[in-house]
This record gives sequence, structure tokens and C-alpha cells, in this order.
Amino acid sequence: MKKFLSVCLALTASIVTCAEILPPPRTSGGMSLRESLKNRHSVRRFAATPLTMQQLSNILWCANGVNRPNGKRTAPSALDRREIMIYVALPDGGYFYDPEKHALEKICNTDLRPFCGRYTAPCYLIIVPDKTRQPNEVFAGIDAGYVSQNIYLAATAENLGTCAMGLITDRGKLSAELKLGGNTPLLVHPVGTPE
Repeated sequence: MKKFLSVCLALTASIVTCAEILPPPRTSGGMSLRESLKNRHSVRRFAATPLTMQQLSNILWCANGVNRPNGKRTAPSALDRREIMIYVALPDGGYFYDPEKHALEKICNTDLRPFCGRYTAPCYLIIVPDKTRQPNEVFAGIDAGYVSQNIYLAATAENLGTCAMGLITDRGKLSAELKLGGNTPLLVHPVGTPE
């Protein structure tokens, strides 16, 4: 498996296609928080340019990555339940973002982007609250909002665009393909280079 991943990484260079291991996130430098807030806006038209592995790594870490040795995250969560899960929809399939490993775990080979939303984007981030960790829907919704804002600011800092969407094209298909059990996608974020 390691040899296969090495070959995939070598073939894809910096473009996300089949790799499961993310490069370490860049946690310093770049656009300031104030600049990100000044430039943040919703983007609904995207170029076909894929995200690089580094861009995806940075955005996922900013969204809800581990930022302390005790496992706590970049986004707060009520009662420290850490219930917000992020899935990634790319042309070659659907992935689960594992914050502890800072890695993508492939769940399916289906291109899930058409089931996410109406915008054509190279990547969709799917926010799913885990009901077993946080049964209170109000708290889960608030926590999803924190993660969503982090995605906006991180995408802006990467000179990319995004748009939070609650109107998901096919929640049932996403739930089935991602094997979510009793959990349901709450928000999706198309992410890409603004057209």
C-alpha cells in the first residue's frame, strides 16, 4: 500500500487525485486574518483548475484540524464533543478527513460533486455532524458554523473561493455513498479558483 501511495504521489505531483496522505499544513505566514476577513465573500463560479495537495491540506487543517497536543481543534465545539466531520468530494471519489492523522481516507470511487450542489467546482467539502457525539442539533449547527467560517477564511487566504450551501442536491445519495449511517450532511462548500 505504501508503495502504491508513493507511485500515486509521484504521478500526481501536487494535484489531488488519489493520494491519501496530506502534506503538513502551513500554519504561519501568508495572508493575515484581517486581510482574509476584508477579502472574504461567497464565490459561485469556479475555474476547472484542481486544488493542489498543499491548498487542500491548509484548508482542511484551518477548517477543523488539530492545533494542540491534547487533540483540540482549530474550531471550537460545544462541550468539546468534536462532532463535526469533514468529507471531501473530488473527481476520483469521496474522502473522509481524519484530523488526528491529518490524512484523507478514501470512502468511495464515485464523483460526489454533482450530489453536493449546483455549482461546478473541482472540490466540495461536506460538513457532517456526528449525532452520536453531539445529539443536540442546536449545538451541532453552531459548531458547523464555526467550521464553515474557517473554510471561508482559509479559502480566501489561499486565493480560492467558496460558498456555504445548505441546499444540497441529494443528501440521501451523499449519505449512502459516504456510509454515514444515521448522520446527514448539514452544509457543503464548493472550493476552487474563482472564475
